[in-house]
Amino acid sequence: MGIVIPFPAKQVMDDELAIQLWELVMAGDIGSPEYRRLDAEINRRRAARAPAASVAMPAR
Repeated sequence: MGIVIPFPAKQVMDDELAIQLWELVMAGDIGSPEYRRLDAEINRRRAARAPAASVAMPAR
């Protein structure tokens, strides 16, 4: 029997959010409620991933 990896069915992947955002841009819907919602979600996910990167390294 093989290893089963659960697929995140309810979670939209980051790439899909970026595609949806770009489709809204191309349709001229910048500033629409859907655009702002997607943009906020992308920024929220980016901030959740970035704490380690935002820590400053000590000067040498």
